[in-house]
Amino acid sequence: MSVFSSTEQLQEIMQELWTRIAADPDMSTKLIQSRLISQFRYREPQGLITIDSSDGAEMKIIVGDTDVKPHVEMAMKSDVAHDFWLGKVSIPVAILSGKIVSKGPVNRALALLPVIKPAFAFYPHIFDQWARKARASK
Repeated sequence: MSVFSSTEQLQEIMQELWTRIAADPDMSTKLIQSRLISQFRYREPQGLITIDSSDGAEMKIIVGDTDVKPHVEMAMKSDVAHDFWLGKVSIPVAILSGKIVSKGPVNRALALLPVIKPAFAFYPHIFDQWARKARASK
């Protein structure tokens, strides 16, 4: 059974995570300067998040289907993404082992890993808040 109970939960948590990253000048400035469009395709449950910094001015977070063409695509089980944000998964190792399938100039995305590392500190709080909210609504 997946850590995420639904596509809605997965996408809401990832959207909140990326919104916080975008609000942090230390992280967002470097991501925007990269002008990279990264797309994360999740399965079990399905989900799609696109981070578009291509204009060099802002970071757009697109949840779900989009016509925006990514430079880099990363496809994985949603549990792999969860473990990554908990600091338990090395992206290069996950790519080599097939847990993550990547397309495009992945080296550009890998160069930004140190930039997003501070998000590891707040991801567990985002996930826990969503889990508490879900339990309270039952």
